[in-house]
Amino acid sequence: MDMNKISQWMDLAKKYQTGDFWDGIFDQSSFDEFMKNNLDSNKSGETAKKTGQGRKFPPTDIFITNEEVLLISDLAGYVKENIQLSVSGTSLLIKGNNHQMITGEPVQQERYHGSFERVIQLPEPTYPNQIRAKFNNGLLYVSYKRLFLQEERVNIE
Repeated sequence: MDMNKISQWMDLAKKYQTGDFWDGIFDQSSFDEFMKNNLDSNKSGETAKKTGQGRKFPPTDIFITNEEVLLISDLAGYVKENIQLSVSGTSLLIKGNNHQMITGEPVQQERYHGSFERVIQLPEPTYPNQIRAKFNNGLLYVSYKRLFLQEERVNIE
């Protein structure tokens, strides 16, 4: 994506379009935010803990049923022995590391390698002894029973 061409297009569009509609679109702070979040990933080493696209790692899905909460994290290429979990209230910490075993100059590198640490906010609190974790085919499954299955009445004094 050529950022100079986008900038030229925006300047041209500003000249010929007026009205409230364009005010929000061409707000400089919105544009700067877009650039920072989506296209400015190669300027410093601060993206080292992210995947090349700036996404959070590991990608995680959270499901909630009537009985339990289930998280599924994608950790392809990692081994169970190099992954650690800890929980505190509604925060789940997933940490791990792996090292790329292939030597040579990478031509394209999209998969994340190395150490990572991610705190995931759980939809409901739990205790460490209530969590079940399983690692299978590069997927980490973390589940726990819900503590409050139904609404309970509270007496007012």
